[in-house]
Amino acid sequence: MKLKFILFALIFFSTVCKSQTACEFEFLNDTLTLPEEGKVLQGTSLETTLKNLSVIKIFQSSNPKDDYLYLRILVTKNFYFNKVDKLELRSGSKSYWVKPDSKQYKISKTMGLFVVRVAKNYIVTLKEEGITSIVFGGAETDFTKQDALQIKKISRCFYETIYRK
Repeated sequence: MKLKFILFALIFFSTVCKSQTACEFEFLNDTLTLPEEGKVLQGTSLETTLKNLSVIKIFQSSNPKDDYLYLRILVTKNFYFNKVDKLELRSGSKSYWVKPDSKQYKISKTMGLFVVRVAKNYIVTLKEEGITSIVFGGAETDFTKQDALQIKKISRCFYETIYRK
C-alpha cells in the first residue's frame, strides 16, 4: 500500500512540476503593422491589458536581421491624434526617448496608438522597472504600480523565454 502511494505521489508531482512554466503569459505568433512605413512584420508577441484598459504589446520580428523590438501601445488617455511630437517612455527614474517625430494614431474616439521601435536591450529596463508613464505632446499619462508590475511581468517573461534560451 505504501509503495502504491509513493508511486502515485511521484507521478503526480512530476506531472505538476513539468506542467508549470516560468511564464504565465502565452506567446502568440502575430503580425505587427508599422503605420509610418506601411510594412507588416511577422513575429511573436506578448501583451497585457492595464487597469485603465490601455494595452501594451511587446513584439519581436521573425526576421533575424531586425535588431529591434517593437512596443505597440494602445492608450486610453491624453489624446493628440495624428500629432507629431517627442515621445518619452519613463521607467522609474530612467527615460527612453523615442525619435522626435513620433505620431499618435487614432484607433477610435477613446483609443490612440503608438508603435515604438526600441533597442533589444531596453527589455532589461522594462523587466526591472516596467513603464511608469508616457509623456507625449506635453501631457503625461501615468500608470499605476500594478500596471508597471504587469509590464515588468510580461517583459521578464519575454526576456527569459527569448534571450535566456
